[in-house]
Amino acid sequence: MFTTEWWLDKLYLAPGILFGLVIHEFCHGYAAWRLGDPTAKLAGRLSFNPLRHLDLLGTVALFVARIGWAKPVPVDPRNFRDPRKGILMTSLAGPVSNLVFGAVLGLGLGSLFTYALSTPAAFESSWLRLLYLVLFNAVYINFILAIFNLLPVPPLDGSNVLWAILPRGAAASYGHFIARYGRVILIVFFLAIFFGPSFGFPIFHWFLMPPLRLLLRLATGFSLNELWYFYAAVFNF
Repeated sequence: MFTTEWWLDKLYLAPGILFGLVIHEFCHGYAAWRLGDPTAKLAGRLSFNPLRHLDLLGTVALFVARIGWAKPVPVDPRNFRDPRKGILMTSLAGPVSNLVFGAVLGLGLGSLFTYALSTPAAFESSWLRLLYLVLFNAVYINFILAIFNLLPVPPLDGSNVLWAILPRGAAASYGHFIARYGRVILIVFFLAIFFGPSFGFPIFHWFLMPPLRLLLRLATGFSLNELWYFYAAVFNF
């Protein structure tokens, strides 16, 4: 199982995972601080040090399954001048940061892919091959982090966004529901992602792949299949 190729694949994933998780959590904390809640700042979470943000199980899941999470940034809505707006903006800050970061890296990935098509001999350079492998994974991971966290599955960011935009009565009921069943729903959702395909329910492909394909097309100008086939060719060069 743990072949040289397996370890190399995880090595190419590492920069995208580390930067993606750190940016995501930092932006959560920074948004909360700017909106009046210093909880994350006081907890030392306004930092680019990965050790302050990484969750062991969530990081392993990202390396193994390319879906995972970091330690949630502590937020106290009572410190917000407008709690609903504060929760909305703080929750959106993480996924939006991954979308922006992925889009910027996507421009570089698209340019590199275009260069590869026009000048194939240049990719005899090990540095260009390495850059492509790292960039592809970084773009992929950041878009997946954004899409996954925007799903309205408690306690992901999307559930907080949904709470913030619901009418107050419905939001109160939904908040009680999240507090009681959120973790259980998330575990069931992860189990469905991992084991669903065996029972004819490819949850990952239903909910995550369509927006991922669209974002990759918009950011790079190329389809996921084109980028992936070249990735496989470069990886096995």
